Amino acid sequence: MNRQPRTPWSFATALVLGTLLLVTAACGGGEEPAETTTPAADGGEPAAAAPAEPGNPALAELGDGTATVSGTVTFAGQAPTLQPIRMDADPVCAQKHTGPVMPQTLVLGDGNTMGNIFVKVKSGLADKQWPAPSQPATIDQEGCMYHPHVLGVLAGQPLQFLNSDALLHNVHGLPEQNREFNIGMPATVGQSRVDPPLNTPEPLFPVKCDVHPWMQAYVAVMSHPYFDVTAEDGAYAIDRLPAGTYEIEAWHERLGTLTQQVTVADGEAATVDFSFQAPQG
Repeated sequence: MNRQPRTPWSFATALVLGTLLLVTAACGGGEEPAETTTPAADGGEPAAAAPAEPGNPALAELGDGTATVSGTVTFAGQAPTLQPIRMDADPVCAQKHTGPVMPQTLVLGDGNTMGNIFVKVKSGLADKQWPAPSQPATIDQEGCMYHPHVLGVLAGQPLQFLNSDALLHNVHGLPEQNREFNIGMPATVGQSRVDPPLNTPEPLFPVKCDVHPWMQAYVAVMSHPYFDVTAEDGAYAIDRLPAGTYEIEAWHERLGTLTQQVTVADGEAATVDFSFQAPQG
């Protein structure tokens, strides 16, 4: 892996990208907790969860076209030097790691490719209803971190949280268009779903753990299945698009959004790359 040496940014810029530790109050506020705990079958141990992956492959099955828009998201310029997360407040969390744990705010691969970028079709789709998949989208709590850090669900799709830590967590979601939820997850390996589901489309909103303030994830509630989330290699692909002209948007939790327009014909594959830049000053 050949990377250029990185130097710290200015204090103001580092605050924009590097501040991940949130000052959080105790659980409370908002509406009553919305939760459904799913016990293990036959009263035994909960089944082991499959590893959570970025994006939501189940949604790709809802596409009805033959065009594809794909590309790579990169970071332009010198990246900041982020400090490892301090888990001193809960030694059990710290013991789950053998080395430093870096913030998920800025995840870079070779060539400054960017992970945790939410890419979607912003406009250009026909007015259509897509049925919500019955397969749940899943966020796991493992190593006192959320996996994945960024996730999209279709409106009405079940959203499931796993606790692989066997450690006390809570899942406090702060949507604006849907009902706020605050799910307590006891110190046992288990799972819980948001109930009622998130039925109203809305942009990405934060999910946090009030017990461990460095834990944060983002969830988008979508009206259509044409979206993806990048891994460390920065790659995304939006498949099975109908022919048309679309506005494609890439989102980062600190750097905002970038948009580009693209036109694709039936069976065509178009490339749309994005490059985020550090804020100036």
